[in-house]
Amino acid sequence: MPRLREILAIGLVALAAATQIPYPGWNAGAHYALVRSLVDGTPRIDHHLNQSGDIAYVDGHYYAAKSPGLAFISIPSYLVFDALGKVPATYVTGQGPPGARQVAERAIWQVNLTVIAAFFLLLLLLRSAVDRFYRGAGTAVALLLGLGTMLLPFATAYFSHVLSATLGFAAFCVLLVERGRGSRKLLFAAGALAGLSVFTELPTAIVGACLGGYVITDAPRLRRGAEYAAGVAVGVLPLGLYNWWAFGSPFRSGYNDAVKVLGKTGHDVLGANGQGFFGLTHPHFHAAVDLLFSKIGLFVMTPVTLVAVLGLVLLHRAGHRRESILIAAMVAVFLLYNASYYLPFGGATPGPRFLVPLLPFLALPLAAVYRRWPLVALAAGLYSAFWMVAATIAGPLLPPDTSPTLWIREIAHGHEVMGSMLGKGTAGAIAFLVPAVLAVVLVLWEEEAAPESAVTR
Repeated sequence: MPRLREILAIGLVALAAATQIPYPGWNAGAHYALVRSLVDGTPRIDHHLNQSGDIAYVDGHYYAAKSPGLAFISIPSYLVFDALGKVPATYVTGQGPPGARQVAERAIWQVNLTVIAAFFLLLLLLRSAVDRFYRGAGTAVALLLGLGTMLLPFATAYFSHVLSATLGFAAFCVLLVERGRGSRKLLFAAGALAGLSVFTELPTAIVGACLGGYVITDAPRLRRGAEYAAGVAVGVLPLGLYNWWAFGSPFRSGYNDAVKVLGKTGHDVLGANGQGFFGLTHPHFHAAVDLLFSKIGLFVMTPVTLVAVLGLVLLHRAGHRRESILIAAMVAVFLLYNASYYLPFGGATPGPRFLVPLLPFLALPLAAVYRRWPLVALAAGLYSAFWMVAATIAGPLLPPDTSPTLWIREIAHGHEVMGSMLGKGTAGAIAFLVPAVLAVVLVLWEEEAAPESAVTR
């Protein structure tokens, strides 16, 4: 497939995601409040309280109980719409803390263009990384993951997951280029990207640590590790500076005093993450099983991820042992981390959302399966895409203990379907489906058999 046609197909998937207007719930509302406060020159969100409950209360002031990276990176998008006079006004609401104002869906869409841009970049990175190992499979695998995993619905929901996943996987891509070159600049750049992913979402420290192990598999181990670590330190530095600015210490964050119960005051009970270490205790077996096999478990809703995990064997046998071990380690550590959290699924969600930063790394083993058994990969991808597209069109934030079939009922009835730039109901579904289907057609139309190709080292 010509390069331009591949990029067009990936761009159409990003365009499909961009048509959907995010729901301004707690998570999105907290990030948005921080964006507006940062534009005002303060980390305090006292003057921009909205319906969000993901807030912290420290020394008489409110803060967003979120890592600040997404808000900082969203500032340019907000400023453009603000300069054009297109930022929708807020209005009084009975939700959230006292005095809170409702944020319009279109306002969240405006800043979510930052996430859409990250989604587009991530799909390009997936294509590039896969083609280094299995030439010609990159675009197909990028679309399988882009349409058939939680990357899609969270690209439309102004959460930090897709941005942090993009930064973490970008660090890996830089390391792929660096392998065999001994480039100090590239090692430093990879570390900086890994550090910036932590600035965006703290649990991606798992990605940074695993990539650090990947770095030192080559000699000289000590020098390479030090150069990578120096980059990580620089990437994480903005987080420490922000915490110092907001809370007076680089080691304190909004998670320390997150509001558990809003109540009448808006901060009746603090300590939402008070259990264990910021909500982490020890791995729970039943939680791990639920994360994978419950009705919204990772493998149940998106079996393409199960196919990818099983593909680690093929990746290893193909000679890519370091990469297979790296990805297997990430799968294990992310699962253990998520199973240790007091709220494994993270509230209303189309799946175990804390595993999203792991998903791009499944591209390589998925490509191994796609090259060996394409029909298996495509069948799993089609089933997965059905549910993820349904979640995206109907609104991905599925309430806990609700069946995913709710998405199908919402789409069938139409009037409750989440909005798009072309309207709600059928128009909203069409706005997404036209570019998404066209992207798939472009790939299938031009798909040609390509021989396995080992990564260039």
